Amino acid sequence: MEDGLISQFGAPDAPHCNPETARIAIIPAPLEYSVCYMEGTRMGPQAILNASSQMELYDEELDCCPIEAGVYTYPVIDYTGMSHEQALRATGDAVKQALAQGQIPLTLGGEHSLSAPVIAAVHAQYPDLTVVHIDAHGDLRDEYEGTPLSHASIERRVVDMGIPLLEIGIRSFSPEEAAFMNTKPNVEVVWAYQLAKGLARIPWERLGKHTYVTIDLDAIDPSEMPAVGTPEPGGLSWYQVLDLFQEICRRTTIVGMDVVELCPMEGQTRADFLAAKLVYKMIGYRLFTK
Repeated sequence: MEDGLISQFGAPDAPHCNPETARIAIIPAPLEYSVCYMEGTRMGPQAILNASSQMELYDEELDCCPIEAGVYTYPVIDYTGMSHEQALRATGDAVKQALAQGQIPLTLGGEHSLSAPVIAAVHAQYPDLTVVHIDAHGDLRDEYEGTPLSHASIERRVVDMGIPLLEIGIRSFSPEEAAFMNTKPNVEVVWAYQLAKGLARIPWERLGKHTYVTIDLDAIDPSEMPAVGTPEPGGLSWYQVLDLFQEICRRTTIVGMDVVELCPMEGQTRADFLAAKLVYKMIGYRLFTK
């Protein structure tokens, strides 16, 4: 720990962080190049690491301490002097390193555009990959504000890779994205209003053997998660998100994950803590759900 900053997820009570034996690789990726409303996602990974030091590590639901399975936090990626394209490449390379070690990568953002090279790296190892995208926004624009690398285009890049996509919790969609859906891409959307009204049928049959889960924190209702760059009214509750993730764990093998778009706000450390606890619950469910 340097200057009061936490460098290992769950520290100072994180003794099981040997990179040689860890099953989970935490990759802090403070990437921020294409945000279009409130800035600050570059501070998200460190805020999550700092908040994680205040968590109790026993999980009462799982009756264990998931961190004891081995959770190693890689050094924070340094994007100094890099273009957006170079930064994305560096992020993908970090995930490839974790995969080469036999670890399950869990990337902490940073803006959502970082997910494209990460998913590409995981897809190269698991060609049958499906992506589950939990978010307020569709992120299916071909480009946004002049760049196809935008956070608003991340899932369009997933479609370009030929990966089946399931989006859950969406409640903000552009006319361009609606037109794209009319072309019948390999995408299924479960809308937030359907979940709220009990009308949703989640097409779990779309999941294959291996799945990547990307969670944009603005999927969560802003009354619970206010510290995001583009908060949308409504959204999922804490327990809805946990239930969704655990159900995914029951139905498929998750081989990569990310949590993105925390935008730390002064006086809202509860949001940092929620993000850290969500990451820890994801680790626990991934490793111990039967």
